[in-house]
Amino acid sequence: MPQKGFTAIVNRLHIHAMRSTATSEVQAGQSDAQFFHVYRREASGHLTLLERNLSFDSALDYCLAPATLH
Repeated sequence: MPQKGFTAIVNRLHIHAMRSTATSEVQAGQSDAQFFHVYRREASGHLTLLERNLSFDSALDYCLAPATLH
């Protein structure tokens, strides 16, 4: 069963809490997160990775930046 993690949605972008395991990166709870990825949800429903390995503050700034057109 896939593990659900913390996701924040800001200006149509999704911030996912992530952590590293021995073999991959997996979604994490907010308190377990080592870094955050930013995704854009496409009209098809698929997520497109925009930025990776950010702190939460950096991910939030990226989502709120008015000059950045996602």
